[in-house]
Amino acid sequence: MGLERARAAGCRAVEFDAMLAACGTPVVIHDETLARTTEGAGRVDQTPWSALSELRLRDRDGALTDERLPALHQVLDACQRLGLMANVEIKPSQGRDAQTGQRVAEQVARWAAGAAESPVLSSFSEVALAAAAQAAPGVARALLLELPDDGALTRAHHLGCVALIINVAWLDAAWIAAAHGAGLGIACYTENDAARGRAHLAGGLDALITDWPDRFAAIAQD
Repeated sequence: MGLERARAAGCRAVEFDAMLAACGTPVVIHDETLARTTEGAGRVDQTPWSALSELRLRDRDGALTDERLPALHQVLDACQRLGLMANVEIKPSQGRDAQTGQRVAEQVARWAAGAAESPVLSSFSEVALAAAAQAAPGVARALLLELPDDGALTRAHHLGCVALIINVAWLDAAWIAAAHGAGLGIACYTENDAARGRAHLAGGLDALITDWPDRFAAIAQD
């Protein structure tokens, strides 16, 4: 399982996407459609959890594995078992932003009540983050940004976020300083260059998201 490999590489936390099945169950999957990452076909939001739970996952090379598509609570349970913090990206399918934010936040809040450390909720969708804030105000939130802009810090505060997570292509010392000056943490995605990542962390970056945690093993153990 990917979580076990991340833990073995020294990661302290993992990031994964959550969206809703047709029945409203939060599931962990990246795409809105099933074909690329599972043996199934069609849309996640048009398929009930009873069917999704039977689908085998594909690995990075597209080969089928014995792993099944997981529900959000199953992945959170695995994170707790492995001692990993979770950054749960609320990733709504089209037109389901508010519903997804609400359902994911409610489930995370229920799960976190018995956990040592609460996950962080993040999203590109400000509608989803607002719904999450209303449903579970005690769960920390972060605003994801593809292209940071002058109003990002204000919007993050308006949404009650504790951090920004921005595209590494736009990350620089000025953004790190601006976020910290506004009382926000800052992380980036997707950083696969270990040397550059180390430099950003030395410059005050709080965390980074990578596809290749093995490249950051030495950083994770610092």
